[in-house]
Amino acid sequence: MLNRFALIRVPLALAALVLISTLPAVAQQVAQPSRSLALPIPADKASRQISVVVDPGLTRTARLPTPELRAARKAMLDDQPVPEAMLRALADHRDSLAAQAYVRLLLARGDAANPSDIAYYGTIAVSAGRVWSLGAVVDALAKLDPLTEPADRKKAYVAMLYPHAWAGNALALDAVIDLNGEGRLFGPLSEATRQKLLDQGDKKGDGRVPLRLALRLMQVSPRSAEQEAMLQDYLGRAAASGNLGVQTSVQNLRALAANPSTATVTAVSQ
Repeated sequence: MLNRFALIRVPLALAALVLISTLPAVAQQVAQPSRSLALPIPADKASRQISVVVDPGLTRTARLPTPELRAARKAMLDDQPVPEAMLRALADHRDSLAAQAYVRLLLARGDAANPSDIAYYGTIAVSAGRVWSLGAVVDALAKLDPLTEPADRKKAYVAMLYPHAWAGNALALDAVIDLNGEGRLFGPLSEATRQKLLDQGDKKGDGRVPLRLALRLMQVSPRSAEQEAMLQDYLGRAAASGNLGVQTSVQNLRALAANPSTATVTAVSQ
């Protein structure tokens, strides 16, 4: 798993306007009309490591139903090789160590791996406190089809992500923002979830949460009067932070919101 910034995809013109004034001129380049950019919003490393035990899962070998599974778990705990099929079977019985080991095998396959399996088995691991897998889970969740992802898996993702977000984990917070909305994996953003996100943003005070919410709303066109009021509220909250980069982004977003036809299409290298 890469140690990286949380990413949010935004249209090219919007990303350029937000970022252009915060990067050196040497980082600017000619735009490609159909391209979209990754907007980096750094979070401190410590907040990405916040862990919550939502479901400890299997903790006793004796609870496994077959001798083969019990032998496989004993081998795993003794650092002995365990076949991939047995790791998955143990993970299906909510063994978090097996789930984490299975996710590592899946990640080693690169693009050939099933993102739903990475997300689901990684969720089992993270739910038991193995937060190492959270980044891989968040990356995989972004690739899932809301229409075809099984409902039971979606329920597991929500049950794991939300407690981590409300505990202040930045990766989980970003994911909750990105996965809620019309046509997204978790569906429309509820008012209760929106308020909890804003509460977390107020606690952190760095402007990341309201800025990310604003960027998501900037992608809605046309916006209703209620959505426009929300956007201005988000921008106001973000501007109140002491983060100069966030404050500069807010100024540019306000200019774009007031007159989007004036946006300059410019690509910024990462």
